[in-house]
Amino acid sequence: MKRMKVSKNAFVEKADTELLQRLSFRYLPYWPLFLIAIILSLAAAWLYLKYKTPVYEVTGSILVKDQKKGLDESKVEDALNLFGEKKIIENEIEVIRSRSIISQIVSNLNLYATMEEGSEFITRPAYLSSPVTIELEKPDNLLHEANKVKFSYNDFSKTIVTEDGTTYPVGQWIDSYWGKIRFLKDSLNPANGINAGKSFFFSLTSLPKAINKVQNEIEISSSNKLSSVINISYKDPVPARGEAIVNELIRVYEQADVNDKNSTAKNTLDFVEKRLQLASKQLDDIEANVQKFRTDNDVVDVSQQSNQYLQNVGENDQKLSEMDVQLSILDQIESYILTKQDRPGLVPTTLGIKDGMLSQLLDKLYDSEIQVEKLKRTTAEDNPIMVSVRNEIEKIKPSILENVKNQRSSIQAARNQLLSTSSHYNAMLNRLPSKEKELAKISRQQNIDRSIYSFLLQKKEEASLAFNAAVSGSRIIDRAQSSTAPVSPKAWMVFLIALILPVPLFACAIDAREQLSNKILFRRTIEELTVIPVIGELGYEKAKSLLVVSNNRRTAVTEQFRNLRNSAVSNLSKVGGKTIIVTSSIAGEGKSFVAINLAVVMAQAGKKTVLIEADMYKPKLGSVFHLKNSYGLSEVLQSANHPMWFSAIHRSSIHDNLFFIPSGTAPGMNPSELLMSDNFGILMKELANGFDIIIIDSVPVKPVPDAFTINRFADMTLFVVRHGVTPKEQVLIMDEDIKIQNLININIVFNGIKRRGMATSGFGYSFGYGFESKEGYGYYSKGKQRPSVLK
Repeated sequence: MKRMKVSKNAFVEKADTELLQRLSFRYLPYWPLFLIAIILSLAAAWLYLKYKTPVYEVTGSILVKDQKKGLDESKVEDALNLFGEKKIIENEIEVIRSRSIISQIVSNLNLYATMEEGSEFITRPAYLSSPVTIELEKPDNLLHEANKVKFSYNDFSKTIVTEDGTTYPVGQWIDSYWGKIRFLKDSLNPANGINAGKSFFFSLTSLPKAINKVQNEIEISSSNKLSSVINISYKDPVPARGEAIVNELIRVYEQADVNDKNSTAKNTLDFVEKRLQLASKQLDDIEANVQKFRTDNDVVDVSQQSNQYLQNVGENDQKLSEMDVQLSILDQIESYILTKQDRPGLVPTTLGIKDGMLSQLLDKLYDSEIQVEKLKRTTAEDNPIMVSVRNEIEKIKPSILENVKNQRSSIQAARNQLLSTSSHYNAMLNRLPSKEKELAKISRQQNIDRSIYSFLLQKKEEASLAFNAAVSGSRIIDRAQSSTAPVSPKAWMVFLIALILPVPLFACAIDAREQLSNKILFRRTIEELTVIPVIGELGYEKAKSLLVVSNNRRTAVTEQFRNLRNSAVSNLSKVGGKTIIVTSSIAGEGKSFVAINLAVVMAQAGKKTVLIEADMYKPKLGSVFHLKNSYGLSEVLQSANHPMWFSAIHRSSIHDNLFFIPSGTAPGMNPSELLMSDNFGILMKELANGFDIIIIDSVPVKPVPDAFTINRFADMTLFVVRHGVTPKEQVLIMDEDIKIQNLININIVFNGIKRRGMATSGFGYSFGYGFESKEGYGYYSKGKQRPSVLK
């Protein structure tokens, strides 16, 4: 087990090492680009932080009386909160963030009008520095929105001048392009004279957009599941404005709560006043009847038996009276729900109704109807928010009617029970003398009216107390306070992103550039597209001459040509041949470059080598040997005199073992026909007898067929593919092209391999586009060389 564990760890370490090597191969050559990108990114981050307006977070908190979380009130508070109800914190959070509350804040603080200073391109808030503020007479009726309207303030004339030359007096309502508008001196900016003449900008936004902006920036949440504390957070570039918004939000919320209670108390007072007037008249009438009966019948007082009857029946009648009042209230509530339209009105009182759920449902209905009325002024009828609130109203109404029905049934049952008890008292009344019996009946009604009157007087005083001393159902814990440091943007996070982000972005760009290219860039791409083997790789050499191999210099490309020579000689020895044809798919892939330098290294190895320039369309090699337009191949193939052929073979000054046959002057016949002549075959036999290596620089396989014509004399074909030049589709069709497949002993030479990344000179396998092995990069791993065939 221990050995297996060690083996597994070694495998993981090896995999990590290979991954690191692959990443180094792909991206390390581009390290200057990565460094420049990071520097530019950090500079951009610095500029962003310099000109980006910082945002501060303002927080505040309030305590609400949540019925689910057991917040107790003192007796004094409970006495002053007669019409209040225990709140549910989740509902209160929704109330605070509702459009009805936010719209009041926007209107009260003129948040639809923003002031800025700076230039047209870079501005910053001027909440504290602007000499004036803007107020719309009807914010919900803005005619046109304004975006960065430039203006200046003249402190001497107390006027505002906009960029179009229009002058507006300060403190007066003026009809403008945007609606009825008024500029007011800003009380928050005591240095109005200092800022006079400076350029400022103002913007006007429609009320719905301003409300949405505040709603998006504000965050409201409870401290935790067991707490009834609501935390309010708002982010704003100006701490003072953020504090004003949060404080105004708390004030408007508390005032809305007080207004709801005052509305309920006023409704109750109106109801009680009407009932008191009726009860007072009934009481006056019954007392007059009692007095008249006593006078007419000479009865001063009732007997002890009558007193007992009146005492027993009094409590029962009082309860019946209270139930009648409750039934009357329920009837009024039911009528209010069934007959009213969507427009809000005074909610009927729930005086005497002990069920708190009914009061909550009525309050919720009232709040929803108020919200609908406010939404009508700012949104369309089919607005999702409007539709949602209307659906909520339609759900609340059946709940209220069901509650009224259930309470009416309960009260009616209790009333019937009291009525059955009254029959027992009526039997007691029948046993009294007639006059005393009549007086007892009248006295009974008098007591009932007195108890009702006393009950209503008590409720009137309670309602008056609640109306004049309404208290909010919440308490401020912390007033708005802004953070001392900006919460956005965070400098450390911006610089961290600027430091990290360029790396994956540039890595993806490098991968995309290499993977999406339609040119051959990697040796592995050649091996994926064709089964033809790659016999050698040649680095890119920026030189004016085609000849880059010399006797005295040991350059990277020279060593690569020697490796190619070793591989070619080894291949020829296997087939017992000596003729090599060099061709390519299209022009510009470096076949002439490969042919001449391969011929030189062959000669350096002691091989008597002849190089034939068979490309008679665009000959290039003649100029290298200073034999341009000399007697050459075209003349030989048109001549019938065999001894004259040897005059076309020129000894090279580059090396004693190197001979060259130029293309000759412009042929009189078509080059393709010349290469098909018998003279070319005779020439090849003669050369085979006199030379160790024959290298033919042929034309590309497209668009002329010359390479296929002379390939019958080849023992080996070198097909040149150039890095960044040869299209992938040219390599892809090599396995499908029968003519190319018929080329004798075909091998690919990957030519012109450039260093990857930012290297400007030289060639190295470590970061090139060549072969990638497990031990290194390039055709051979570092420190290892193919054993030489030629010494």
